[in-house]
Amino acid sequence: MGFLIHLAWGWLCSFIGTLPVGTINISIAEMAIVRGTRVAIYMAIGAAVVEFFQAYVALTFYHILTHNPAMERTIILICVPIFLLIGIYYLLKKKHTVLKPTTKAANVIGAAKGLVLSSLNMMAVPYYVFIGGYLASSNYISLRAEFIAAFSSGVVLGSFLTFFIYAKLGQVIKRKSEKMSLYASKIVGLIFIAIAISQAFRYYW
Repeated sequence: MGFLIHLAWGWLCSFIGTLPVGTINISIAEMAIVRGTRVAIYMAIGAAVVEFFQAYVALTFYHILTHNPAMERTIILICVPIFLLIGIYYLLKKKHTVLKPTTKAANVIGAAKGLVLSSLNMMAVPYYVFIGGYLASSNYISLRAEFIAAFSSGVVLGSFLTFFIYAKLGQVIKRKSEKMSLYASKIVGLIFIAIAISQAFRYYW
């Protein structure tokens, strides 16, 4: 029963935390537009798997991280140039017509992109430190290793569900507006840059 409770909390926290527009879900939507839903789903799987480890580390080292506020500022400082560079990459990406999916190689590349992008998104760690710490201090979850693993497994499920929704959203955009599909990369690039700027303001002010 304890395993299922922690799994459910992880699912809920991840789903709510991932649902707003962010770096990974918009990239998955763009992938669905450009390469199709199947490749985007493989990308979602890769991204969701990484979140297991991010959540596990965040809760395992919760007490260390909460007593070291400089750690969050360091993560923000690292993420700003990363998001900025990714945003510039998407802006400079050549406009092209929507390509047809999909080969096994394309699926593997999609999964690899999800792994890399999610690994670079270190802002997930402070989120799980905060939300996991709150739940633990309120006695909703336990920070025992097996329950942290259950919570982190729920995080994977919640993240994947959100990413799947965004992949489907990308396909809806593709069907509704071919013109918007052609500019999907530019839109993603602008969002990455906006997030980088907002994190820079957060760091300095």
